[in-house]
Amino acid sequence: MAATLWHPPRRGRRLLRRTCGCRDTLRHQLGAHCPHLLTDSDHGTWAFAVDVPAPRHRRTTVRRGGFGSHDAAEEALRRFLEGEAGGFNADPNQSVDAYLSTWLAAKALVLKPTTIARYRDYVHNDLAPAFGALKLDELGHRHIAAFVISELAAGRGRTTLYRCLTTLSSALGDAVRQHRLPHNPARPPVLHRPPSPERRIWTADKAARFLAHCHHADPEMADLFEFLIGTGLRKGEALGLHWDNVHLDQGVLYVSCTLSAIDNNHLVITPPAPHTNRASNPRRS
Repeated sequence: MAATLWHPPRRGRRLLRRTCGCRDTLRHQLGAHCPHLLTDSDHGTWAFAVDVPAPRHRRTTVRRGGFGSHDAAEEALRRFLEGEAGGFNADPNQSVDAYLSTWLAAKALVLKPTTIARYRDYVHNDLAPAFGALKLDELGHRHIAAFVISELAAGRGRTTLYRCLTTLSSALGDAVRQHRLPHNPARPPVLHRPPSPERRIWTADKAARFLAHCHHADPEMADLFEFLIGTGLRKGEALGLHWDNVHLDQGVLYVSCTLSAIDNNHLVITPPAPHTNRASNPRRS
C-alpha cells in the first residue's frame, strides 16, 4: 500500500507529508504532487509543516524536510513543538554554530564574565570552525573523536584541549536537558582529564628567603607577597579587597570579591570562587 501523502493537521497547526525533487516538463518541482509518490513507497522523503507564533500576534509556518521516514519526521516535529513550548529552538535544521551562539548568550546572563570569556574563546576559535557547519542533530561522537585526534597530532596541549571539550560537553548537556537532543555526543569523554602537575610547597625557610629578597628588590610587592603567604588568599582575592572588609583592630578580613582579568586586558570585580567567602586572620612573619 502506498504511503499517504498528507496527514490531517492536529488542531489545524501541523502537517506531515512525503515529497520529492522531481520536476515536470517545464522544470517545475512537483513536490508532494509527484505521481511516483502514489506508486512507490520508497520514493521521496518526509517533511513537516507547523504554524508557530510570530511578532505582532501573527503566525508563520515553519517547513522542514529531508527525513527518511514518517516516524523520523514525526519525531522531529514533536521535538520542535517541545522546544517551542519550552522556549528554546528545536529546529532540526539548526546548526551547531547557531546553537552554540544561542547557548553563549544564555550563559552570559548567569555565569561570571571570566568564565564566559573562556567559553567564548573556545567556541569561536575551536568549536565553531570544527563543527559549526554541521546540523546539531547530526553531530556525533565520531566527529568529536576526529577533532581530538587532529588537534593532538597538530601538537595541541592536552589540558587546553580537555577544557575545550568540557565546554562543548556542557553546551550539549544543556541541549539534552532541554530535550533538544536525545543524548550528549560528547559523552563519554573522548579525552580524559590530564593529571594535575605536582605542586611543590615551600618550606618556611624558603618562604623567608624569598621575602627577604623581595623586600630588598621591591618593598611594595614584598608586602603583597607576605600578605598572600601569611593568609593563604588567592592573588585575585587579595587584589579585590576593600578597606570595608579589612578590620586591622581585630586582625580579621573578609573575602567578598575577587579581581579578575578578561582576555588579559579588562579588569572586572567578580564574586569569589565557591567556598572562599571566609574570614582570615592575617599573620606577619
